[in-house]
Amino acid sequence: MKVHVFGNSPSPAVAIHELRRAVLLGGDKHDTEVKQFVIQNFYVDDGLASFPSSEEAITVLKQTKEILAESNIRLHKMAFNNRKVMEVFCHDDLAKDLQDIELPSDPLPLQRSLGLAWNLQSDTFTYYVSKEEKLFTKRGILSVVNSLYDPLGFLAPVTVQGKALVRELTNDQCDWDSPIPSEREDQWRAWLDSLLELEQIQIKRPYLPVSLCSTRYREL
Repeated sequence: MKVHVFGNSPSPAVAIHELRRAVLLGGDKHDTEVKQFVIQNFYVDDGLASFPSSEEAITVLKQTKEILAESNIRLHKMAFNNRKVMEVFCHDDLAKDLQDIELPSDPLPLQRSLGLAWNLQSDTFTYYVSKEEKLFTKRGILSVVNSLYDPLGFLAPVTVQGKALVRELTNDQCDWDSPIPSEREDQWRAWLDSLLELEQIQIKRPYLPVSLCSTRYREL
């Protein structure tokens, strides 16, 4: 193979290895912050990082772009919650839905990063709930419960109710595709309707309004 193969079992590991190798090849000539950004903040081909200032973000990303280009790896499809940073990079380097907006005035669109919905405009995490109607069966209920991707556990008080219903149906030994007893339908519909409210939730991405680098006192 002369190019990276997508779909093979080792492909993610190969991608991660080559990204790291690209920044380590230069040895000491490459900036430490660039190495740290690539080695610690990439998951396969998605890089997620926060910086204390827009100036530092611009510097690290520009250097990373140049270093990766030496290994024929193009850093692009970038999205930022800071318009100042976004304006520095060329049109083709931005995420597709950011290429056609007027940066000074247009609202920034929602982005998806590692399954999370990120509102660039408000710098918050939010949630998308599928409107697809599922059959009122054990399989349909499990499909809806599992469709809520919440790796950080913010929605646990809500999702646990759906999981509890699945557990009860398992105890009832219902078949996967048999209709659920009608006495449980009201409980299911009430929970299903409550999910639509999740799209109104916005959770601030930064833990603190200031960078941890600038704090004088920290306690865990």
